[in-house]
Amino acid sequence: MNAEPLMQFLNLQKYLGGRWLLDIPELTIRRAGCMILSGDNGAGKTTLLKIVAGLEPPDSADVSYRGKLLPWRAAHRDLRRNVVYLHQTPYLFDRSVTANIAYGLYHAGMTRADVKAKVTQTLEWAGLGHLAKRNARQLSGGEKQRVALARARILSPQLLLLDEPMASMDYESRERTYFLIQRLKSEGIGVVITSHEFQRIASLADEHVHLQGGKLYRNFDRPASELDINRKLALENSDSEPPFAVSEPDIR
Repeated sequence: MNAEPLMQFLNLQKYLGGRWLLDIPELTIRRAGCMILSGDNGAGKTTLLKIVAGLEPPDSADVSYRGKLLPWRAAHRDLRRNVVYLHQTPYLFDRSVTANIAYGLYHAGMTRADVKAKVTQTLEWAGLGHLAKRNARQLSGGEKQRVALARARILSPQLLLLDEPMASMDYESRERTYFLIQRLKSEGIGVVITSHEFQRIASLADEHVHLQGGKLYRNFDRPASELDINRKLALENSDSEPPFAVSEPDIR
């Protein structure tokens, strides 16, 4: 992978529940790249994303960003401004889709006319124009996720962190979400996705890292166990749904 580094975390540690939940010497996140972060439940994936987003403090970490190397506590405001974290069940206000997407712009001090123009463009980008006046809480799971992606994208983040974004979606909803993530990458936004189903989203990834025992292993270079081998053999011999193809769905 040759994409330019966006930010780097050094000596990142988090102690929780009597153990080192995270003990990562180095994590580099690249501009306009997509990193898939896998790991078992409880491995610390969500905690790691929240640290990267500036939302949860580590016990220790230095952050290299924009030419500066700073302790996490000195860098976390920059992280909050330029990194957006999305939970797998995004919180949406009890208001219209348009109002949800526009929310962050009003707080950024934009004029009403500029907000309207930007929201209209973003609704078209996400294929949500026909839902603009619908209450966001009445949408399907896949539609809610697309609203959340649109609301994040309109803030022009440099990095978007997606925590199990396609969990419990049907095939069509996953394909639409998948296509929007491809668009985000093409616009120069870095993306990190946590997922238990790497084989389904493998073609999105520029890099795959696996979190196990507090350590990050790149591209399956983690220690193999008998269970890992059995899982691999089961996948190879199954008739599971294939990875998505890179194609533009009809999102009108």
